[in-house]
Amino acid sequence: MTATNIPLSYLGGLTADEFLRDYWQKKPLLVRNAFPELAMMVGKEDLLELGQEDSIEARIILEKDGKKPWELRKGPFNSKVYKTLPKTHWTILVQAVDHYFPELAIFWQNFSFIPSWRTDDIMISYAPVGGSVGKHFDQYDVFLVQGSGQRRWQLGEFCDKNAALVANTSLRILQDMPVTFDEVLNAGDLLYVPPKLAHYGVAQNECITYSFGFRAPSLSHVLEQLVDTALAHTGSENLYQDKDLQAQTHHAWLNPAHLQQLQTQVLALLNQPTLLTEALAPFLSEAKYDDYEPAGEAMTPITLVKKLESGVVLCRDPASRFVYVGEAGSAHALYINGESVDIDGAESTFIALVADNRQLTWPALQHHLANTANQTWLSQQVEAGYWLLLED
Repeated sequence: MTATNIPLSYLGGLTADEFLRDYWQKKPLLVRNAFPELAMMVGKEDLLELGQEDSIEARIILEKDGKKPWELRKGPFNSKVYKTLPKTHWTILVQAVDHYFPELAIFWQNFSFIPSWRTDDIMISYAPVGGSVGKHFDQYDVFLVQGSGQRRWQLGEFCDKNAALVANTSLRILQDMPVTFDEVLNAGDLLYVPPKLAHYGVAQNECITYSFGFRAPSLSHVLEQLVDTALAHTGSENLYQDKDLQAQTHHAWLNPAHLQQLQTQVLALLNQPTLLTEALAPFLSEAKYDDYEPAGEAMTPITLVKKLESGVVLCRDPASRFVYVGEAGSAHALYINGESVDIDGAESTFIALVADNRQLTWPALQHHLANTANQTWLSQQVEAGYWLLLED
């Protein structure tokens, strides 16, 4: 359970309730020294190594000295590519670094007052002096945390689809950005940037920047899920009804009242609480990457308990997405990576506990694991790869 009325140092002393009320999707927030622990957690060499992997999404952006200004290159890369990069004005961005660093993924717990289905990934960028991705705006919320080095951030105004963009580049770079905020972020500093707010970050020296990104599902995609599920339930036998049809004098006239009646009957198909759950719980729990398959390990209930008792940490798979249905703190159904997971036998409060928390240790689990059904269920989930056991 996350307390939402306690002042949080990494939000500048704001409570979660205050932050959501006054800042979330409304205005930026700068907090100095919010996460000093992140300063040295991931370094340049880590990112360059990840950027060489076929399965990892990585990009290099060169403002200068490329084939054209603001050249975008997509990974995977190799050491030869890195050796040819200029000394300044480029950056490498690696997506979903939290999927590979459980010690980084635990930082999501600081934002657990935001629903888990809204979290996307932690992207990390490295840049030498002058490195940048240009003046731009994003469609999502992001907490920017400075790692090593310094980056100057300028913020502008809220933008829309009509904003003028730089030509001849695949990047959505703004032609102009009136500056409303201008600050240099040092190691550990946090800057929250709401969706569609123009921003421009330039490396002042060699630096690392973490981007805690939040996703917002397209409403058209949500509607598509609802309609598909409603159609699967309804089929073609549910027909339009007009038992109160009134005679009309103009045969070909499309009566607005009839259109309203059609709309009412169609919306009634969608306005079903059970339909919302059935359609949206799998959709909202889908993993970031469609082809992702967790890798588990053989685990018996006895071995699981012994490992946890010895100090091993239970960690939610960082690359999987979890949502449960029921009441807050009590799961009646669990969905992971778009699939319903069997929870028969396990306690609803235990399932909610392990789904709500990124990492747990024996003191938090001991009471629940006195129940053999909980032991059996959790060991099965470790074998499926949904939970990991981390040793020092």
